[in-house]
Amino acid sequence: GEGNNTLGELRFPADQGIVGEVATFKRVVNVPYDFYDDPRSNTAKKSDQKTGYRTYTLLALPLLNRQGDLVAVVQLLNKVKNSYTQNASLNEKIDQQGFTDEDQKLFRDFAPSMRLVLESSKSLYRATQRQRAATALIKATESLNLSSLDLDETLKRVMDEAKTLMKADRSTLWLIDRERNELWAQIPQADGSSQEIRIPMGVGFAGKVAQSGEALNIPFDLYDHPNSNNSKKVDQESGYRTCSLLCMPVYNSNQELIGVTQLVNKKKSGDFEPYNPNDWPKAPECWKASFNGIDEDYMKAFNIQAGVAIQRAKLFATIKQQEQIQRDMLRSLSNGVISTDKTGKIIATNESAKKLLGYYPGDSLEGLLVSQLINIKGGNFAQWLQNALTAKTEKDSRQYYPDQTLISQGLESTKHCVNLSINSIADASDQTHVYGALVVMDDISDEKRLKTTMYRYMTQELAEELLKLDDHKLGGDRKEVSVLFSDIRGYTALTESLKAEDVVGMLNDYFESMVDAIFEYKGTLDKYIGDAIMAVFGSPLPQEDHAWRAVQTALEMRQRLKEFNQQREEANRKPLKIGIGINSDSVISGNMGSTKRMEFTSIGDGVNLGARLETASKQYGCDILISENTYRACFDQIWARELDKVIVKGKTKPVSVYELVGLKSEPISEYKARIIEHYYKGRQYYLQRQFALAMGEFGTILEKYDKHDQASVLHLKRCQRFLQEPPNDDWDGGWKLLEK
Repeated sequence: GEGNNTLGELRFPADQGIVGEVATFKRVVNVPYDFYDDPRSNTAKKSDQKTGYRTYTLLALPLLNRQGDLVAVVQLLNKVKNSYTQNASLNEKIDQQGFTDEDQKLFRDFAPSMRLVLESSKSLYRATQRQRAATALIKATESLNLSSLDLDETLKRVMDEAKTLMKADRSTLWLIDRERNELWAQIPQADGSSQEIRIPMGVGFAGKVAQSGEALNIPFDLYDHPNSNNSKKVDQESGYRTCSLLCMPVYNSNQELIGVTQLVNKKKSGDFEPYNPNDWPKAPECWKASFNGIDEDYMKAFNIQAGVAIQRAKLFATIKQQEQIQRDMLRSLSNGVISTDKTGKIIATNESAKKLLGYYPGDSLEGLLVSQLINIKGGNFAQWLQNALTAKTEKDSRQYYPDQTLISQGLESTKHCVNLSINSIADASDQTHVYGALVVMDDISDEKRLKTTMYRYMTQELAEELLKLDDHKLGGDRKEVSVLFSDIRGYTALTESLKAEDVVGMLNDYFESMVDAIFEYKGTLDKYIGDAIMAVFGSPLPQEDHAWRAVQTALEMRQRLKEFNQQREEANRKPLKIGIGINSDSVISGNMGSTKRMEFTSIGDGVNLGARLETASKQYGCDILISENTYRACFDQIWARELDKVIVKGKTKPVSVYELVGLKSEPISEYKARIIEHYYKGRQYYLQRQFALAMGEFGTILEKYDKHDQASVLHLKRCQRFLQEPPNDDWDGGWKLLEK
């Protein structure tokens, strides 16, 4: 027929229209003039409007193979007259008699030849397609093999090559994060950057493939898929139109599923207008295509190479990360560490080693002979190093020289007392195959010894500040501090059935966690007293907020104890209970002891009261008890309940004590707030000698909120006693503590 002589691809369901009728029933359909009068011509009319053509007559015939199966449908349009003028219009050329029986017979005679040509053409087309796809696959594979070891660059290259290979509009590579049970991908942004996107395993099309390990191919139109609602929503928000999708699993060389390649929108062959987001949800002509079985086969082959490339890049990233960790570890070590190659040349050194050798942190020592930098007084370091580099015995491969004098060769000539270790770096499977040596210098000078000791009792920052002070300031001074005592409850009963090594292990684990809490708020570990801990805030260095630091430490210890007990219960071990007492007061701090042994500590009534409060916490059934001095220093930052006014042994003046509930930055429960409210009212009645009313408030707590509230039980008993035997007229509400 007439037109612009260009070829285009039309697709429609096999059971629709005249062609569909011929394909379904395998029968001839002959529509005479005028075709537009036939009710089946609606689809053709729309097509003619787009192409500018006009259909007058139509003959559609099925082309069958020898088995009677449909090979194709041949459609002939517009039977023309045997003769017509050269300039005649299409309408003038039309033979209005239409296609005849003779035309149909002629078609049947030529059908075998047509079928043979068609089948040969299809075979050639498929072979050509396979050849092109194979060439594209080889090119993509070669590109992956030439990619760098950078993971981000590898991921981008995999996505780009997959998109080109499959003629897809978009491609995404999702990697599986097993630890978080998620998939993640780097999505390119409009500004050239990339953003990491994460989705849970099993969610979305890619998530389902990651979970099942099976390929997922959704042909055009994806919007007809029952699970397409989320895709529609995302498309509407982003201005895109998803028409087809192919998700394929990616395995590494160990056959472990490591990711999913996701291809979106197979591009249709031909020239088409680009997609216009304003047309959504209408599908653009350029994407009215589907991924086929051949695409799956080639993508499967591509993914094998992609998996190898990704695994290689991930291994390289892991190695880089491990190297960085090793560098960080080397940098953080307080000991001087130097690694060499098998010739004794320096490969790496940390800042501590440079400092010991008299160099600045920024100086580069790599490539220098370590034997020319390390000078040991009275020792032969060069020979020791050579023994390690040619080690044949355990003695040569692991050398240790304590209390050596190191003479620095750098910018500053100084002497250091060091413990020196020289170890061979050898093959794990063959210790005689030595790659190099590791030199470790432990500075044991007086200052280093002192620092090491001090780090056990306070943070490194606090110790460094303390070393800057004059010695006389450590001799004795009166300071405003907060003292914290902590003790394990029922320790004797808990440990009497344990082995000695189990007791020591338990205490070490417990002390490790509790002391970390003290150091976190810059407290000083004063001493261990059996299973008890004494910590001081505000000494030896003054701290204006010492009470606040002590309170936060106590609450941190409470939280750490919960985590500690959870681990013990998981190991079928009994949980620990502790009591904590805090007092803020003026104490005397300084070095105390004999000439043979001294320790820096704090003494005084303020210290004693802190210890008494820790003991009394058990009596009141709470884990943290603070004094009124501590309470006044941070009352606006904490939730607390005034429990009692107590008179400690050796004193006559009562002191108010409080239960520390929590921080005001964290809300407390409604029932706890009610307990505090009723307890406060009960205490007011109690101090006003209205013991019957006080009993009502304390009873309400026990009946409605907490039948185990020990402080309410104590006051209930006191009220009953005072109703029978009223206190003296000079009674001020104080209660004597009998225990120390």
